[in-house]
Amino acid sequence: MCWTILILCLLSTVWGNKTDLRKSFFYGHVFENSPPGSSVNGLTIPVKRINQQKWCSETGGLHLRLTGEGSNAFHLYNHHKHGHILMKTARILDREIKSVYTLRLCVCCQSCLTAESPAAEVVSIKVDVLDTNDHQPAFNESRTKIVLADSTALRSKVYQVTASDSDTGKNAELFYFTLPKNGLFYVVPKTGEVILVDSILGRLTPIKFNIYARDHGHPILTSQKLEVEIWPRQLPAPDLKGSGKGLLRKRKSLLQSENPVVVTVSEDASIGSVVMSLNPVRFQAASFEMVYPTADSVPVTVGRDSGDIVISRRLDRETQSVVEITVKIQDKRGTNMHLAIFTCSKDKQPLRPTPLYVIVTPLEVPILVCIK
Repeated sequence: MCWTILILCLLSTVWGNKTDLRKSFFYGHVFENSPPGSSVNGLTIPVKRINQQKWCSETGGLHLRLTGEGSNAFHLYNHHKHGHILMKTARILDREIKSVYTLRLCVCCQSCLTAESPAAEVVSIKVDVLDTNDHQPAFNESRTKIVLADSTALRSKVYQVTASDSDTGKNAELFYFTLPKNGLFYVVPKTGEVILVDSILGRLTPIKFNIYARDHGHPILTSQKLEVEIWPRQLPAPDLKGSGKGLLRKRKSLLQSENPVVVTVSEDASIGSVVMSLNPVRFQAASFEMVYPTADSVPVTVGRDSGDIVISRRLDRETQSVVEITVKIQDKRGTNMHLAIFTCSKDKQPLRPTPLYVIVTPLEVPILVCIK
């Protein structure tokens, strides 16, 4: 029993000595770009926490010294009134160059500090350099030009922009917007995706707008403009030269084409969703009519004036995986007309057909427009 008590006492003594040898740790922070002489916030070291047994004599005077990488960026000073040791910056700090300083506070008397008798480390210090919103978002390019098929399906992603910001946290969280606003393309604020929201079918002039990136920092910073120019592309019509008999044979082959307009639609698409729009066309005033099959036998309708193909009832892949319709597009002010066959496939794939658009000239027979 006596031996047990003796061993416990010895272990307690050893543990106590280890506790005494453990160095204190202090933490502080300072914002980047703060002027020299700025205090390190949150860092206050009581003088009593410094092990006075390291001093050579009580009359030698307390000598403090910072060591570690970047220690020359800070100054130590004593707050005699409160008995604390504080730190201030010696120069302007940049987080992008160095974001964390790990330092050591050493202490010795003024008389014995030599190369042979260095100062003793008594405190470990960590200083974080906090970010300020000092970097403007930036794009890698100043302008971009996009060539886009004029019958690209609505809600298709046609482009995506990405800006960079060297800051951190909310200062680096970006959102995107367009100026001037237009009703044809929409930029998703969080992702920078450029989405087609209205038909550009038959459009001959380019669409121009600017995209900007803006951060959530304080103060808010906005990028320089990214100039976007989108040119609608129209494929040329086929050569229809020849006799009337040849035209009839051509029309028959087109009507029996195995390459209709294929539009892929999700089975979960809601009623009232626009699958695609046939308007605007090259006619000044056009009417649209579904000539085959009857409206009751298919789950889509065609707007007579708008040309929108709209889901009219729930899609069911198991009962009908493919829907094929024939649409007649008529020039209200002339004799121009052409037929188009569309195939709606109910797969969980994005709406991204590759179109081929053909229009006939006056006095020519109607032909079938096939989009694959």
